[in-house]
This record gives sequence, structure tokens and C-alpha cells, in this order.
Amino acid sequence: MLRFMRENTGSWIIKVILGLIVVVFIFLGMGSLGDNRADHVAMVNETPITIDEYNRSYQNTVEQIRQRFGSNLSDEMLKMFQVKKQAMDRLIEERLISAQADKLEIYISDKELQESIISIPAFKKDGAFDLQTYRAVLTANRLMTSTFEDMQRETLRQSKVTDMILNSVKVSTLEAREWYIQNNSEVAVDYVKFDPASFNVNPDEAQIKEYYEKNKESYKSEPKLKVQYIGFSSDDYKSKAVITPEIIESYYTSNPEEFTIPEQVEASHILIKVDENASDEADEAAKKEAEELYKRAVAGEDFAELAKEYSQDPSAKDNSGYLGKFAKNRMVKPFEDKAFSMEPGDISEPVKTQFGWHIIQVKSRTQELKQTLEEVSPTIKEKLLVEESKNLAYSAAGEAFDAIVDGDSLEQAALLLGQKVFEVGPFTTQGPDKLPDSAKSADGTDAQDAQKDTFPKAQEFAMSAFSLPLNEVSDVLEVGNIYYIIKPIEKHEPELLSFDDAKDKVVVALKSELQNQESKKAAETFLESIKSGESGASGDTDDATKFVNAFKDKGFELKSTQLFKKDGNIADIGKEPEISAAAFKLSETNRLVSEVIKASNGSYYVIAFKEKKIPGEDLIAENLDSVKKQLISTKQGAVYKAWIEELKAQSKIEVKPGLIDS
Repeated sequence: MLRFMRENTGSWIIKVILGLIVVVFIFLGMGSLGDNRADHVAMVNETPITIDEYNRSYQNTVEQIRQRFGSNLSDEMLKMFQVKKQAMDRLIEERLISAQADKLEIYISDKELQESIISIPAFKKDGAFDLQTYRAVLTANRLMTSTFEDMQRETLRQSKVTDMILNSVKVSTLEAREWYIQNNSEVAVDYVKFDPASFNVNPDEAQIKEYYEKNKESYKSEPKLKVQYIGFSSDDYKSKAVITPEIIESYYTSNPEEFTIPEQVEASHILIKVDENASDEADEAAKKEAEELYKRAVAGEDFAELAKEYSQDPSAKDNSGYLGKFAKNRMVKPFEDKAFSMEPGDISEPVKTQFGWHIIQVKSRTQELKQTLEEVSPTIKEKLLVEESKNLAYSAAGEAFDAIVDGDSLEQAALLLGQKVFEVGPFTTQGPDKLPDSAKSADGTDAQDAQKDTFPKAQEFAMSAFSLPLNEVSDVLEVGNIYYIIKPIEKHEPELLSFDDAKDKVVVALKSELQNQESKKAAETFLESIKSGESGASGDTDDATKFVNAFKDKGFELKSTQLFKKDGNIADIGKEPEISAAAFKLSETNRLVSEVIKASNGSYYVIAFKEKKIPGEDLIAENLDSVKKQLISTKQGAVYKAWIEELKAQSKIEVKPGLIDS
């Protein structure tokens, strides 16, 4: 069975089989976890957490992540999300909350339990609770009704405890108001930028040598690796792949959606923009403008010319509103629904989307088209040839690896499969520059000619090789369209570079440091000259005016930002938290920064207050409720986390070593 799977890995048939196996393993709680036969995997205040509970929590956590990422979910992603830890943390929290429910003597009546169960959507049929559906769902999940009801009763008990904690969280109107003003106010500043790259520095030989001596440890050669390998290229197995008409027809029958061209509409549009959060007056004005254009279009005026002149779609001037052909699920729903309800030549009345008001002109409609087997056979054959050649290459690589596992050397395994062992290196993590001189492809032609002497996917090959222990043979590794078995045989550790070898890098680093110093010094001198009045401004001139005068006197370029929010992007500068934080501390009475600001882009800035805009009372009142909800949710999350951490600190919690770290 394992050999069959190896030989067919990559084919569309085996992918279905593997998919079914994965589902079974998830829902049976198998895999590495299933090998643990201990009665419990953790203890919380002398209360055990069993392996079955842990497996169930693990499966639920995986399923929740799968619902978010679908088929993109991989083992690497599961590790990244620390699924094992999440599953255990959830169970520990449940035990801690359950203990609190016991202390508070909280219980759930039969009526409360019944009401909660009949409200669960999974147990409903035609909108109402259905007993047969209830039993069927529980049976499918291998749960007895008594077991589920006990679990549900406990869930409700714990919910009452958490509700008591979270319902105590309040947000006042004043707090919400201040938060909204703080996060929706906008400020603009004048600024002078001191870019280190604009400062010309020329360190002499003595400075360069001194810098090298101080930072010698930073200048080392890259590690290098020499490896032996066997390569199985799918290209070499293409001539051995056999794709019969029956296989092509089977693929065609099994993948109908791949050969169906969906219904399409060809259309143009005119857009009158209006913001989603615009006032009713602004929305009505945009709608009236769209209605006027609609009347002109149906009266016979050229739609393309109207779009070119009046449409506020950024590309309208170039394409006269033409959108081309599109299938369903390509446009926003209101636009799509209208377009697919129209006939060629129709012009729609204004349609509202989140972008504004659209007038749509349908030019043509193409019905769904099913391509014939004869039309797509060449495409299917080529696709299956590629897959099958990869399967054959992988199968051959797998046989070689099996032979090595059974005790054969790399050379013996290669000989068994009619391959050669090649040696390449030493190379850095960038990979080998070229193929070994002796490299030959499977059909006997010179691989260097075929590959133009370059090593295919060199960096990817190198990263795989560097991850292996010295003198150990890798598993089968896929790099590009080649399957490799790699054995690192020699490693060169980094060595200190001589001054001559490191000099170019030293000069670059030293220049950068000196430019940074000069840039910072110039910015600080500039700021101090403003504060001390050296710009020549009169004594009663405020710092902002001094700022403007000083930039003129000293030849620096003064620029101004547009209004920006506290956590927003600053036009022409970018997202710079340090500049933003300093800008929002400025005001009419405190117009100049006290210190030079270093931004993440490496430049230094001196900024001065220009303008501040605070949200109006109407906007504050309009958003107050949503802000309160947002703040309550944020506060509740923080309160819950702190509460759980406190319970953990007061409890004795033991988790089986290695369970969640593996």
C-alpha cells in the first residue's frame, strides 16, 4: 500500500484518497497523539485532563483553523499557530472556570439546558428544533445524548461565571468620547528632513583600518558546504510516462468545472463616487448626478464619451469606462446582480455600491460553455504527462531512499537506479554556481548543455543542504522539478576576513555610520539654531515662524504634510510612529519639537506644528455607540486574560512533559 501511494503521489486520484485519510485521522484523534495511552495528560488542582479530552480539544482547534484557511492549511501552519498549546490552554481554562463555578455554587436547571439545546442551529430542520436531526448529529460525532447534555450543562455553567466577570466591564460616555477624538483627530506639520544619504563623507585609510579593528568579528566569510547528491529530474522521465485516451477521458469526466467557461457579461460603467460613510445629503447629490447622466445616456448620447468626461473611476479617462468581460463573483454583489439581469444594449438606472453610484451599459453576454473532450484532450494530456513524470521521478527517488534505509550506500542506491552520485561545492547559502562537470542527465545528454551550465534552483537546493547534519543522508527533497537525495560531506565554518578582503564592506559600513552621525548633527544644530534665535528672527517671533525662517537662511528644504491621523500613514513619509507621536504632542502653544526625531527610514526630522483638525460633535455623536462596543470588547479581552492568569497563578497545573512542545 505504501509503495502504491509513493508511486502515485501527486496524481489527482491519490490526492482524494489522502484527503479522506486526513479527515479520518483528525476525527479519530490519531497520529502522534493517539500513541499516548496514559490515563491523563495534565492535572489542574488534582483534577485530571484525559487524553480523550485533549484529542477532542486538539481536533476542535484544528477544525476552527481549517474553516479559516481551507485547503491552504499545512503542518507548518499548525506549528505556527501552536495548536497543541491552544488545545491544552483551552482545557486548563475550562477546569479553572469550572472550579470557580463550584465555589459560587452555580447550577443549570433542566429548563435552561433545554432552551439552550433547542436554540442550536445544527439541531434545526426547516428553522425548528428536530429530535431526529439532534440524534443524528450526535451519532455522527460519536456522542451519546447524556454525554452531550452533561457537556452542554457544564458549558452553560462556565458561561455564567465568565459573564459575571465580563459584565462588570463598563465604558463611560466621556471615555468613549475622548478615545474617538484622540484616534480620529488629524494633524499636519511642517518639517525638514535630514537624509544621511545626502551627506558626502570620505573616510581615510586610517579611519577604515580603525573601524575594521573595532568591528573585526562582524567580517567573516560565509559558511560553505560540499555535498554529494543523486538527482531525479521529472524531465528525464517524461518519455516514460504513458497517458492513454482512457486516462484523459477519466480526468475530463472527474473535473467538469475545469472545462466549463462560466457565463460572462461584457460591460462599461460610469461611476459617481461617494464615500460609504458620507452624509445623506452627499449621497443624494451623487445619486442625482448619476440620474442626470443616465437620462443623457438613454437619450442617445455616446456612453463612452460620457464615461470619459464624467466617470470618477480613476481609469475612465483611458478606457472610457470599459470593464471588459467578467464572470460572476468578480464584481461587488449589487453591481454584479444588476449586470447579469440585463440584456445586451441595456443601460441601467443608477446602482449603489460601496464605491458610489454606477450606470451600467451591457455590451454582450456569453452563456456558459462546456468544452468538449476533443478540444481539451491535448491540454489534459500535457498536464497529466507533467504529473506522471513527477510521480515516476519521485518513485525512483523513493526506491533509492528505501535502499539507503536498508543499508546501501549513496553510491549503491544510485547504481541500483541507473543514476550517478555527483559532488558539488563548497558553496554558500546562495547555492552552487554551476553543475558538476561530470553531470549527465538520464538520457545520456550533457546536462550542462541542457541547463546552460547553471545549477537549477541553486539557492533552494542550498537551503535544503545546509539544514542537514554532516554525513547524514536526507530524505527525498523536492527542489523545482527535481527530487534529490543529499549528503553533506564537508563543511567550512566562517572565518575572519583579512582587512583587504573585508575592506569594501568596511568602507560601506563606515560611510553609513559617518553619514548617520553627520545627518543627526546637522538636524540637532538646525533645531538649536531655531531655539536660540540664530535665524535672525525678532525676539517676539514664535518658534514655528523661526522654523520657517531658519530653513530659508540655512538652505534646507521645508515641506508640509497633509492632515494625518495618529496611527495613519503620513503622505510622502510613510507610517512613522515616532513622527506621529511627536506631532500629536504639538499645539498652538507648543509649536516646535524639543528633540530631533529619527524615523524608521533612517532619516532625521525636525517638525513644527501647522494645523490640527478635531472631529465635529455630529461625528462624535454618530460614532459613540460603536466606539463604546469596541472599547468594551477590548477591555473584556484584557480583563478575561488577567483573570485567567491570576487563577493559574493560584493553582497547581502540571502538563505531561513534551506533549505541547513536540
